[in-house]
Amino acid sequence: MDNKKKIIIISICVVIALIIIGVAIYFTVKNVSTSSDEKKLAKVYEKMMENETYSFSLTLDDNNKTVISRKGNMANIDIYSDGNHTTNLIKDGNTILLMYNTQKYYTYQNNEIQLTELSNELDRIIQSGEPQKGEEEIDGRNYKYEEYQGVSYFLLNSDTTVSRESTTTRFYFKGNDLKYIKTIMGEESELVKVDVSYNVKDDIFEIPENFQEG
Repeated sequence: MDNKKKIIIISICVVIALIIIGVAIYFTVKNVSTSSDEKKLAKVYEKMMENETYSFSLTLDDNNKTVISRKGNMANIDIYSDGNHTTNLIKDGNTILLMYNTQKYYTYQNNEIQLTELSNELDRIIQSGEPQKGEEEIDGRNYKYEEYQGVSYFLLNSDTTVSRESTTTRFYFKGNDLKYIKTIMGEESELVKVDVSYNVKDDIFEIPENFQEG
């Protein structure tokens, strides 16, 4: 083989190698970009809706906490507000209100609005547009957050009256796990700790034996 043919073959090999490298770099950059553009809140929502089984806990302090648990067409919304404990059970298309201070329950027929209230709100937030992204320190640890406008659903303080349009809400993540939600109202804000799990026991959807119908 003469030198001219060798040069041509080497040149072709170099061009092919450069093309392969270029394609590899393109898809690597594309994958990184796609990953960074993904909404973490959307990932949480998708996992919640996989089997429609989840527990979503919001804690402001020892006296103010809400735990929303769902399993298919049943839900348990456990509310502690300034020490007052109530629960809404949604099952068989009805809502049953449990009053722990009197140990009585009240049934509201053909009412299951709260069954999908949380999932509907999360879907609305995700579909509202691209969030602002940032990083903030909470209790000495840095968390990445996604910020959405016009969200007041996660406020637990019953004394707070605010229009949804005037609020900004940040969802804080450790990896892909949702850890905190902050609702910002002008110069005021409310930070709640979040715990999301995907195991729900069946017995939480039953009326306690010591309760009587009101």
